[in-house]
Amino acid sequence: MVKARQMEVRSNIKKYFDMAYEGTPIIVPRKENKNVVIISESEYSRLGRIERIFAYAEKLKGIKDDTLIPDKADIDIRTENLDKLFAISTLEDNWNGNGAPSFPRKLIEKVHGIITDLAIQPELFPTALQTIQLEYDNSRKDHMEIEIGTDDMSEVFVVGNSGGESIERIESTARAINERVGAFYG
Repeated sequence: MVKARQMEVRSNIKKYFDMAYEGTPIIVPRKENKNVVIISESEYSRLGRIERIFAYAEKLKGIKDDTLIPDKADIDIRTENLDKLFAISTLEDNWNGNGAPSFPRKLIEKVHGIITDLAIQPELFPTALQTIQLEYDNSRKDHMEIEIGTDDMSEVFVVGNSGGESIERIESTARAINERVGAFYG
């Protein structure tokens, strides 16, 4: 982070724009504490994605137990899931403090394609096993998790409201997941 007076920025605008583009934020103090910060477009976009991810997390905290998903007028869950997926793609080795590895690009691209084509959007979570988990809850209080890895099959784990459990494997495609989710909500 660099502080530069307004006149200095005007005189050397290319220099400061180049610094911002290379990742150094430029703080420009102004009268009455109306300061501005010059950052690159990619940093601005990243901050916007992070802001939407946190807004989504806050929205999820406010969902009642008997609500399936937030009102689509309030939030576009698909976009939020894609933003969460982007955040997951930036996690580095040991992201959970217990040695969990980072996520392979192949997995991120695969899940991106699946999320884009899902009829009902899940809650999305990274796992320490280099998989991404999709979670669903229905009105009967059943819970379903679909764990997607880099292979061609995904594991589906369902816990019924009475405590019964089932595990099955399905293809790791949006079509197969849409069919399974449709049956879950049946």
